[in-house]
Amino acid sequence: MNMRQRALAVILTVGLVTYAGACQTLGLSEPPLTASLRTDSAEIGVHMSGFTYLAKIGFVYVNTTSGPVSKAGCGFPPFPDLQKKVDGKWVAAYYPVYLACLTKPDFALRSGESYQGVLEFMASQPGHQTDPTLLVDSIDGTYRLEWDFAQGTDTGIKGARTVHATSNEFRMVLSPR
Repeated sequence: MNMRQRALAVILTVGLVTYAGACQTLGLSEPPLTASLRTDSAEIGVHMSGFTYLAKIGFVYVNTTSGPVSKAGCGFPPFPDLQKKVDGKWVAAYYPVYLACLTKPDFALRSGESYQGVLEFMASQPGHQTDPTLLVDSIDGTYRLEWDFAQGTDTGIKGARTVHATSNEFRMVLSPR
């Protein structure tokens, strides 16, 4: 190999190494995983019982990924998070109370499968020392559901990717009884 060929080989090698490093640095990773989450209604009526707000929010979750997704639970998955839009930002409306249990195997849905459920919203007015407590100033407003599952059939696998779903926006209004 002459000097010119060696120089060309070195330039090509440095170029390939730089290119490979740039690909990793630029984050040519897998795109985020998402699934479909829709509520049954564009408006949900909320009623009062004593100092507690009550509502039923119907929803359907569809695993639109190419593989299974799973979630730890008590034979069924914990329900989606309820968020309210406040000053243009999404905030938790309340933190529900869940039973402390774990069932193995985890709740799982294969690709294309759906889960239909009802979020039984129940939150007390602030100041009554009863959990869960409403964390927003009022019920009336725009809301959405969010729900995360793990990719695969075992939620305990370290490094499992999260499959995120955000519902359509809907209104919740306090209804007179």
